[in-house]
Amino acid sequence: MNENQPVQPILEANNILVKKGGVTVLDIPHFSIKQGKHLSLVGPNGAGKSTLLLTLANLLKLQQDSTSDKGEIYFKGNKIYLNYSTAIAYRRNISMVFQEPLLFNTTVFDNVASGLKIRGIRSSEIQNTVNECLQRFGISHLNNRSARKLSSGEAKRTSLARAFATKPEILFLDEPFSSLDLPTRELLIEDLEKNSREMGTTTIMATHDQMEVLQLSDYIMVMDQGKIVQSGTPDEIISHPANKFVSSFMGEEKRRILKR
Repeated sequence: MNENQPVQPILEANNILVKKGGVTVLDIPHFSIKQGKHLSLVGPNGAGKSTLLLTLANLLKLQQDSTSDKGEIYFKGNKIYLNYSTAIAYRRNISMVFQEPLLFNTTVFDNVASGLKIRGIRSSEIQNTVNECLQRFGISHLNNRSARKLSSGEAKRTSLARAFATKPEILFLDEPFSSLDLPTRELLIEDLEKNSREMGTTTIMATHDQMEVLQLSDYIMVMDQGKIVQSGTPDEIISHPANKFVSSFMGEEKRRILKR
């Protein structure tokens, strides 16, 4: 491959428009991220971060000829169509972690193994993969514990281990650490950063927490009222805000971090 040849984005979207009750909640002319990079979507509540995540993860369906929810999404240059086979093929390459762990009422091991079982992976491979992921997130000692008996931090570790078990090329995270106390959050951020880098996983995370942004992100997209108002590296965004909103929002977050 020619070193001067542009690297194709692993995920790209064009002309995304989402409306709810006739009100535009998402208006994104273009979005892209390169493989292995870590992107944070930041902005105030209601900015459209979660809606964009759901759209990119194909959990919110887009119609080309619709007047409300429309747009095009490409995975590795291939368009994701609405037909079942294309959607399933894409879903097999991604994972999503929500704010709440959403664990099954079974053991930690079975929760982490669930995605592999759905994919029809053989038992011996499931055993090895699950054990590896439990170790990666420091919960090997919890493998036989019921998910209902986990602390919030343990439940989040289980949720992350489950997401990584299927070896996703893209991991979507919707404010995954917002309900955790600061010490637990800091340790989990370190583990997420370490494991995603080691496994080469592309991550797209919605958050309002600048500590998470600064530690995890290669790039930031600042959102407001359903639009991306600025994108760039953390240093570019903080040092050269595009407008008063970005300056105010990022400055407010920075002051909040310094008070901790």
